[in-house]
Amino acid sequence: MSYSAVTDIIELLAGLAVQYNSAVVPVRRLSTQPNWSDAAQLPVRIIPALGGLRLVEGGVYTPTRATRAVWEIDDLLLVRDVGMGRGVADTATALVDYIEDYVARLRFAWLTRGDVQLLNVSGIVDVIRYGERAYEGVAMTTRFAHLVRAPSV
Repeated sequence: MSYSAVTDIIELLAGLAVQYNSAVVPVRRLSTQPNWSDAAQLPVRIIPALGGLRLVEGGVYTPTRATRAVWEIDDLLLVRDVGMGRGVADTATALVDYIEDYVARLRFAWLTRGDVQLLNVSGIVDVIRYGERAYEGVAMTTRFAHLVRAPSV
C-alpha cells in the first residue's frame, strides 16, 4: 500500500465529525499534531504519526494471488488530564456515546474501494498516555485490508 493510500485512510478518519458531549471534536494528525495537549485544547482527537499506524499482517491472498496487507490506525480522544474531576465516573457515559457515534459515522463514511476493505473497528475507554501526560479518553482502532496488486505472471 502506498503512502498516499495510507494518508487517504487517515484523512477519511480525520474527516469523521465525531461528537463528544454534543460537540464535534477537532482532530490533529500527521504534521498538525502536538507533542501534548493542555486543558485549553481539550477535548481533542489525535491520530498519532508515531505508534498509531501498524502493519499487522501481510501475505498472499490465495484466490487471486495478490499481496494482502492488513493495517491498523489508532485514533485517540483525549478528554482531560487524569486526576481532574471525579475520574471516569464523570465521563463514562459520554465516552461510550462517543464510541457508538464513531462506529456509526465510520460505517457511512468508509470509501467503497475495491482495494481497501474495512475489517474491524474497536474502542476502549481508558487512560491514554500521550507525550509525557495521561488523559481520560478513548482509543479507537480501525483495521483494514488492502490488496496491493495481483502478480503479472
